Amino acid sequence: MNQVWGILAHVDAGKTTLSESILYTAGLLTSTGRVDHGDAFLDTDSQEKKRGITIFSKPAVFSYDDVQMTLLDTPGHVDFATETERAVWALDYAILLISGTDGVQAHTKTLYRILEKNQVPMVVFINKTDMENASVERCMAELTEVISDRCMLAGDTEGIATVEEAAMEEYLETESLSTETRVRLFQDRKVFPVYTGSALKNQGVEDLLSFMSEVGQASANTEGPDSVSNDGAADFGARIYKIESLSTDARLTFAKVTSGSIKVKEVLPNGEKINEIRRYSGAKYAQVDEASAGDVVALVGPQNTFAGQGLGVEENRPDLSLKPVLSYALHFLDDTVPKLAYSKLLAFNEEDPSLNVTWDEEFQQIKMTLMGQVQTEILVERIKQELGYLVEFEESDVLYKETLAAPVEGVGHFEPLRHYAEVHLWMEPLPAGSGIQVAADVSVDELALNWQRLIETHILEKEHVGTSIGAPLMDVKYTIVGGRAHIKHTEGGDFREATYRAIRQGCMEAGTVILEPSYRFEMVLPRDYVGKAMTDIETMSGKFEPPVEEGDKVKIVGTAPAVEIKNYSAKLVAYTKGEGSLSLVFDGYVPCHNADEVQARYDYNPEVDAENPTGSVFCSHGGPDMVPWEEVKNRCHVPCLSEKQAEEEVPLKLQKMNHAPDEWLDPEEIDRILAAATHRNQGKNPKKGWHYGESGRAKRVASDYIYTPPKVSRPKEKYLLVDGYNLIYAWPELKAVLDVNLDGARGKLLDILSNYKAMTDYEVIAVFDAYRVKGHKAEASDYLNIHQVFTAEAQTADAYIEKFTHEQGMKYDITVVTSDGMEQVIIRGTGARLISSREFIEEVGRRAQAIRDEFGVLED
Repeated sequence: MNQVWGILAHVDAGKTTLSESILYTAGLLTSTGRVDHGDAFLDTDSQEKKRGITIFSKPAVFSYDDVQMTLLDTPGHVDFATETERAVWALDYAILLISGTDGVQAHTKTLYRILEKNQVPMVVFINKTDMENASVERCMAELTEVISDRCMLAGDTEGIATVEEAAMEEYLETESLSTETRVRLFQDRKVFPVYTGSALKNQGVEDLLSFMSEVGQASANTEGPDSVSNDGAADFGARIYKIESLSTDARLTFAKVTSGSIKVKEVLPNGEKINEIRRYSGAKYAQVDEASAGDVVALVGPQNTFAGQGLGVEENRPDLSLKPVLSYALHFLDDTVPKLAYSKLLAFNEEDPSLNVTWDEEFQQIKMTLMGQVQTEILVERIKQELGYLVEFEESDVLYKETLAAPVEGVGHFEPLRHYAEVHLWMEPLPAGSGIQVAADVSVDELALNWQRLIETHILEKEHVGTSIGAPLMDVKYTIVGGRAHIKHTEGGDFREATYRAIRQGCMEAGTVILEPSYRFEMVLPRDYVGKAMTDIETMSGKFEPPVEEGDKVKIVGTAPAVEIKNYSAKLVAYTKGEGSLSLVFDGYVPCHNADEVQARYDYNPEVDAENPTGSVFCSHGGPDMVPWEEVKNRCHVPCLSEKQAEEEVPLKLQKMNHAPDEWLDPEEIDRILAAATHRNQGKNPKKGWHYGESGRAKRVASDYIYTPPKVSRPKEKYLLVDGYNLIYAWPELKAVLDVNLDGARGKLLDILSNYKAMTDYEVIAVFDAYRVKGHKAEASDYLNIHQVFTAEAQTADAYIEKFTHEQGMKYDITVVTSDGMEQVIIRGTGARLISSREFIEEVGRRAQAIRDEFGVLED
């Protein structure tokens, strides 16, 4: 059966050169081409030849040692990462290529996460080891630290044997590992074998190709790693990973057949007939009558297929993890009418759905979402080449998102004359990157299963928008907790209206948080410019790890809001006179650093958004009655969670109301009672007192019925938590010391905090990052009269402080000193007080001056 291998790499790692070398070694090519020479076998597009980069994924079919293989070459530039991620859907195995001179890059980590998400077995090839400044040892250290400790040199038999007991027993008995064992460990993703060499000089490529052949031979009589079945009698299944329609003679649906087979003139499960099956290899193709499991083919005939679609037994693929975060407006430089051109431009959207080509009715313009400048330039050329339009792109904004500020029950009601539906959703924010999740926790006796499924469909069928700026909601879990239909009047569309309104009502009550895209950056520049770079990063509301020296240059790694750093590369190149470089990788969505400014700029009023109404429709006196969102819960027909008589969950044994007067509760028990009595829903609805128990069902808090504790006025111990390095970077005097000696700056800060402790009644804890120190465990110690904490590996000071405030916020009076924008948002949500680094510096100065004034001490 055919094996599909893909090559993934960061830009300039030598990916196309390795592809050429593999095809040459396998005998498919008589000589190797080069992408920068414009004669590479797989880089056939005119823009690829012109720019010397790979833009589109393309297959090459070859055999080696009687094993049939397909090699998919993918783009390396981050602007075309979505094309690469779609190609991963077709892979059985992957080759992750890194440059021996550059090591693991930010984009390398992104590619690994894509392979991890899709559970694709991976082999690593360290390229360019023939160059003077290449270092296999450094690359291996970075691979094991940053990518995975499963990365092991292919020749390290003893190391590979340690990953499982059976392999170790085989090694102890024979002092070797069989090919079958090595292949099995690779296919099970327990080991990522690492090969080294030079693709340009064809060194090490034969060893890599031999391993690929061994994998194919071992897999010949077994199912592949992603359950590809070579049984011709099996039900047909295929994954569509790509659509081409603009630069070809027909619309092509590129698919990897995963089970069974498909023939020309047969009808796909979606009802469309296949007129032709093509097996591409480079720019050429061969027509075949049948495609079987493992084949990568292009189907001609289907017109309604899309990338990510599953055919037959295959399900549709989930959304891409990589998405553009920049929105651009398209302007025509000729007399083209934009609205007439819009329909033709949708063909680009078909080939690359991440472009999200849309029509803005308000501004009468076409908008697209793009990854960056290189993609923008190439798209301008493609539009001219394919459609003849002269265009330019104007960057409009980053793509903001929103999420819920707190858990809430959303209620929607839709009851115009002869219609009826009511929906109750428990809505809660999820951790970043969780996506949209749907569950149901309501009896079928209360709401029939078909209605529950319909509500789930309506939740997922569109991108619901928030109420702060009207941006799409993300990272929210919806649980269906109630609803009602009418036996006579309910129609399908009624539940759509009620569901949409329930989501909007919940957002209005709980409020939403504006999220912005964040980039992880790697900046390399001469050491003379480090100070300016760090100042610029702080100005951009970014944060960074301690700079690392690399020869005569310094590397700074960190994160920053996309809106701030997206155009910084040109500035960096200018002030470093071309010696600085910046790489950016999308790092997810985080709370917006300037939310108030963004909200003011958008000037969005959710209550006048006709397409997304916040209120509900009730029937009153025989006609529809529009009820505003804040009154819906008072008018709804199904009791809200805060009104239902659910099964009681008593978290602790409470004393009877007539308990003896000499009985008392200890402070910890009082804390638990207070916690149980605290309102769980932080929205505006006064009818609270419900929370979700371990079963996921809403429970009434016992204190609502049995016991209302008296107000206990008990002074809390005061704690001051300081984000150590954040404060050092914000304090000019300490930052000057930092430039000379890190330990000196830290010691100076501890002395200042010790003096501050003597002037206040705070317990002071200074928290310092140690999360990049491999194997480091959390460490706490006393320094004079204060405490210092060094975080564990993989834990930042931010995370430690957030955890402390969440867990101890009810017990202590906590104040946090930091200027980290995202941390400030989270800290405020825990109820802790917040002092910015600048304010704290001023506070220390004021107290010190007051002491000097009181005792007549003169300044030096």
